[in-house]
Amino acid sequence: MRKVIIDTDAGIDDAIAIMIALSFEENLVIKGITTVSGNTYVDQVTKNVLRILDYFGRDNIKVYKGASKPLLHKFERGAKVHGNDGLGDIDLEYSLRKEEEISAPYAIYKIAKEEGKIDLITLGPLTNLSIALNLYPDLKNYINCIYSMGGAIERGNITRFAEFNFYFDPEAVQSVIESKVKMTIVPWDPIIKNVFFEEELKRVIDEKSYAGKLFFQLINYPISYFERHIGIRGVSLPDPISISCYIDESVIKQKRKTNLQMELNNTALRGASILLEGEDLEVVLDFDREKFLKILGKINSLKRR
Repeated sequence: MRKVIIDTDAGIDDAIAIMIALSFEENLVIKGITTVSGNTYVDQVTKNVLRILDYFGRDNIKVYKGASKPLLHKFERGAKVHGNDGLGDIDLEYSLRKEEEISAPYAIYKIAKEEGKIDLITLGPLTNLSIALNLYPDLKNYINCIYSMGGAIERGNITRFAEFNFYFDPEAVQSVIESKVKMTIVPWDPIIKNVFFEEELKRVIDEKSYAGKLFFQLINYPISYFERHIGIRGVSLPDPISISCYIDESVIKQKRKTNLQMELNNTALRGASILLEGEDLEVVLDFDREKFLKILGKINSLKRR
C-alpha cells in the first residue's frame, strides 16, 4: 500500500486527478492534501479541495494550506481556463470543514517523517515542496519519489518556452531538483499532443454516475474555451495523466533519464526547462492513451461515503 501526499493548486484537472486517486484507494493511501497558489489563490484552492472531498464524503483526508505566492516573483493565476473559482464556476457546495492549523510545508515534513517514507504527487507549482526542503533538509530522506506535472521541453502553454506550473515558480523547481530527490516529471509536451474529445470522454465516463456528473461539470469550462479558440470540443488533462503515470507506470510509453536546469533570468526564456546531460531525474516523453483512459474510467465507481 503506497502512502502519498498530493500537493495541488486545485484547478479543474487537479480536481479530476484527485478523483482518480480516490478511486484507487485500494492501492494507495492519501495521507494529506496540501494546497498552493497557482490556478487560483491559495485560500480558494483550499476551499476547492475541501469541496471535492466533501462531494465524495472523504472528510478523513486532511487538507493543509500552503504558499500564497511564488518564492520571488509576483502571482499570476490561470483564470482563463479554470474560471474565477478555479473549478470552472460550477455549482458545487462549499464545505463547512476547515483546513488543518499547521502549514503545508510543515505538514509535508511531519507526515513524511511519521510515515518513514512518503510519495509526493505535485500538480501545481513547487513552492510548498521547495520551502519544506529548505526548512527541513532531512526531509529528502523521507521521500520515496516525486511525480510532478510541469515543465515544457519544446513548447510551453504560458509562453512559447514555459509551462504554467514551472513558470509560476521556477526558483522553487530548481531548488527541488537540486535536492536530488528521486523525481519523475510529466511535461506539457506529451499532454498537448493528446487532446481528448468530448465524445471520446463520454464513451469512458458514465454521465449518469455520481462522479461522472461532476466530471462533465468540471470539463465544460475548458471544453468551451477550446471550442472558442481552436474550434474543437476537446480538453487537455495534464494532472490526471500525471497521476495515472504514478498509479500505473505502464501508462508511460517513453521516458528518459536526464538533468534539468530552469531558466531563472527575467527574459523571454524565463521559466523554460532546459535539458542537460545527466541522470538526476526522469522525464516522460509519451504515454499510452488507452491505458490512461482505462484508469480515468475508474472514477465511475466513486460514490459518496
